[in-house]
Amino acid sequence: MHFLSSFIFALSSNMDCFVIGLSYGIRKISIGWLFNLIIGFISLTGTILSMFFGKSIRFLLPENLAEILGGLIIILIGIVGMLRYWINRYKIEGSELDGSAELKLWEVLFLGVSLTVNNVGLGIGASITGLQVLPTACCSFFVSLLFLSLGNRIGRSQLARSIGKHAEPLANLFMVGLGIYEMFV
Repeated sequence: MHFLSSFIFALSSNMDCFVIGLSYGIRKISIGWLFNLIIGFISLTGTILSMFFGKSIRFLLPENLAEILGGLIIILIGIVGMLRYWINRYKIEGSELDGSAELKLWEVLFLGVSLTVNNVGLGIGASITGLQVLPTACCSFFVSLLFLSLGNRIGRSQLARSIGKHAEPLANLFMVGLGIYEMFV
């Protein structure tokens, strides 16, 4: 029964990985396996630390603080992407990414931290409800890797190509929407 609870936790706490992967894929930015692992390990570390924190100090953080901080970071990523799109639109009129673009290490670290901050509240809550740290964290790690990779692949699919020049602003709006959603849900 605890494994099922750990799996449900992993699915719900990592849904944003799928959305983030999808939005980067739509913009034809590849998230390679190494960067996916880095993001996954940052998230794993955050999950473990937040669960241990939840076990030792039950109600130190005000309610929803982690979701608000994580949501704000994701919104910021979306807004910066929108601004970059509008600035670059006039510089590189008519050119399109060929799918070879990759994230820079600092972007991967920032993304990993923002996804982790987003999961802190859930990790604390999960440990308070009695979920075991190691199985829950491991399950969350593997779901994070799967969702980020799957979202990125789907985002780079034919469906995304048919969206055309509207893909990048749509992806950035999607990220802003995800950030708002995470703040209030």
